[in-house]
Amino acid sequence: MTRRALLAKVHIGKKSLCWSDDEYRDILRARYGRDSASKLSNAQLFDLCAHFARHGVDYKGKKKSKKGAYYNIPETTPYYHQKLYILALWNKLGWKISGIDLRCKKQFGVDKLTWLNDQYSLQTLAKDLYSRCQKRGLDPTPHGN
Repeated sequence: MTRRALLAKVHIGKKSLCWSDDEYRDILRARYGRDSASKLSNAQLFDLCAHFARHGVDYKGKKKSKKGAYYNIPETTPYYHQKLYILALWNKLGWKISGIDLRCKKQFGVDKLTWLNDQYSLQTLAKDLYSRCQKRGLDPTPHGN
């Protein structure tokens, strides 16, 4: 583990334990004779992380949300079915669902797919995704798996 990662773990531990800056520095002085984690050796940083773990710090990251997160398009939205098809193609390609809005913003100047109401733009997007699916050997038909 790099020194930078160890320092990050130390600060995550400090935050997780809700220690004030004074409490944190008192522990550093008592255990290592230093008042800053940046002045500790790598072995001391490992030891400090282990000390935090004994006090209940869990260094496991948050569970990541699934790639196919839900994207809401109201049924009253113009071109509702075409937008659903675009989302299905996007998901089939294995891309993060949040990327569809970024693509719409960059390509069409509209912040969200839901707000994209130009038929030509929707067709352009659908055709591009369709061809990308074909190039990858994926079935781009609406009911294909």
